[in-house]
Amino acid sequence: MEEKLQQGDRFPSLTLNLINGETLRIPEDMPSRYLVLLFYRGHW
Repeated sequence: MEEKLQQGDRFPSLTLNLINGETLRIPEDMPSRYLVLLFYRGHW
């Protein structure tokens, strides 16, 4: 199991496939250094 992020840790690189076929690289593609991520389980 991965270690939890602690205050001051850098967010690991993450590539997400969007529904329109594009990809989003986090945190590289973010316009600001501050970011809130919300993961929603859309289907039970």
